[in-house]
Amino acid sequence: MMMTTTSTSRPSSHHDDHPKLKPTNNSPSAPFCCHLHPDILYRIASKLPPKEFARTSILSSDWTWSACPRLTFDAAAICKCPREDLHLHGHFQRYIYEVNGVLQKHHNKLVETLEVKVDFVDSRLLARHIDTWVQFAVSSKTKNLTLDLNPKRFFDYDDLYVFPFQLLDQGRSISRLQHMQLSFVSLNPPSQFKGFPNLRKLHLKTVKVNRKDLENVLSHCSTLEWLFIDRCRLDDELIIVDSPLPRLLYLRVHFCFTKIKFNAVNLATFEYDGDFIPIDLVQSSKLQSANIRFMTATIQHALISLLNGLPSVQSLTLQIRLQYIQKQWLWDNPLKFTNLKHLQWFIFVLPKDVDKVLYSLAFLRATPFIEKLEVHFTGCDLWLAEAGPCRKDLGQCKYVHLKHIWISGFRAARGQLEFLLHVIENAPALETLLVEIGQYPPFNDWYGDDGPPIKEAMEIARTCMRPILPQIVTFDFKE
Repeated sequence: MMMTTTSTSRPSSHHDDHPKLKPTNNSPSAPFCCHLHPDILYRIASKLPPKEFARTSILSSDWTWSACPRLTFDAAAICKCPREDLHLHGHFQRYIYEVNGVLQKHHNKLVETLEVKVDFVDSRLLARHIDTWVQFAVSSKTKNLTLDLNPKRFFDYDDLYVFPFQLLDQGRSISRLQHMQLSFVSLNPPSQFKGFPNLRKLHLKTVKVNRKDLENVLSHCSTLEWLFIDRCRLDDELIIVDSPLPRLLYLRVHFCFTKIKFNAVNLATFEYDGDFIPIDLVQSSKLQSANIRFMTATIQHALISLLNGLPSVQSLTLQIRLQYIQKQWLWDNPLKFTNLKHLQWFIFVLPKDVDKVLYSLAFLRATPFIEKLEVHFTGCDLWLAEAGPCRKDLGQCKYVHLKHIWISGFRAARGQLEFLLHVIENAPALETLLVEIGQYPPFNDWYGDDGPPIKEAMEIARTCMRPILPQIVTFDFKE
C-alpha cells in the first residue's frame, strides 16, 4: 500500500482499539513509556520528527497503529499509474479500498493531518467516499485537512465536489482545524455557519463560491494568518472583506477577482498575479513586501492604482507582461510611496514604445525614500535606439536616500542612458552601480545575423557615465 505517514504502516493483530500494553513493574525489558496511556504516547509521538518517530518502534511494536500524526493518500502513488490513467474504474476502486482500509484501522484515534490527492473525474463514485473521509477527519480531531482534487480539464468548474458543511459540528472538532486546503470544491455554507474559529492557514484553489458566502466565512476566521485564493470562481468577481483580519500576515491571490479589498492591519506580505484590477490594502500600514504581476496595463495607470492601494509598502516587485507606456510625466501627481525602500521592476518594452522608455521611469519620482533600485529590461528593439526625450525633460528630482542601483538588459537606448545619467546626477548617497547587458532572468532576444552590439553598448555606457560618477561609487559593467 502506497501511503505516506509519519508512523510505520504495518498490520496489527489489534483491531480498532488501542493496544493493550501489559508491562509489569518487575519487567526490566519493558520501557517506562509502555506504562503510559496510548493517548499520551500519541501526543509524544506527534511532536517528534519523522526520523526520530521511526526509532520509537524499538520501544514497542504495539505503537504502530496507536498513533499516526500524518496520513497522505496520493492516488497516483497508491495506484502506481500515470495521473492521466487514474480515471479508469479499476484504479479508483483500488484507491477507495486502500483509503477506507487505513482509515478503519485509525478509527477513534487522533490524526493530526489528513491529505487526499485524487482527480475528481467520477463524482458519483468518489463524492460519498470523500464525505466519509471528511467525517473521519472531524471525528479524529484533525488539525490539517487537505482535499486536493483535480478537474478533468484546466479551468473546468463543472461537477465540483460539494464540501459537506453538514458534517462539521460547531464544537470542539471544528475548533481543532488550523490548516485547510481545498481544491476543485464548491462551497455553500449554511446561513448559521460561523466560520472556523482557530483556522490559521487557508488555501482555496479552483473553488466555486458565492461572494457573500466567502466574505462571511473569512470574516469569521479571526485567527487566520495565511490565505491563498487561486483561480476561484465568484459570482460577481469582487472580494471585499471589511471585517478585521488582525492576524493575517500573508495574502496571495491568483486570477480571481475584479477588485480586492481587505482590512488586514498586520499584513506583511502580499502577492498578486492576474489582470490589472483595483487593489485596496490601505489599512495594511505594516506591509513589508508586495509582488505584483499584471497581465496587461499602462504603466502610468498601474502607478496611480498602486499608489492608491498600497501606499505603505516597503518593498515592491512589479512586472507587467504586456506593458504600454504613455507620453505622460505625471507632474501633477501628489501621491507618494512614503515607506518604499526597495523597488524591483521588470519592464518589457514593445517596439512601438522604444521612444517612451524615459516616461516609464518617471515612476521613480513617486519614491522619495527609495534606497535600492532594480530595473530589468526586456526588448530586442532597445539596442542603440536613439529615439525619445532627454533627461532635462524629466525635471529636477533628488533621490537623497538612493544607495544601490542594478540595471539589467541594458541596450544603450537613449531612454536607458538618459535615465541612468539623471539618477547619477541626483543621487548624492549613491554607493554602488551595476549595469548588465544580459537580461535577468537570462533570455536571448537578439535576432540579427551578427549578434548584438555588446561592445558598442558597453563603450557608450563607460564614456557617458565615468566622467560624472563620484570616485566613491563602485561601478561595475557586465555583459
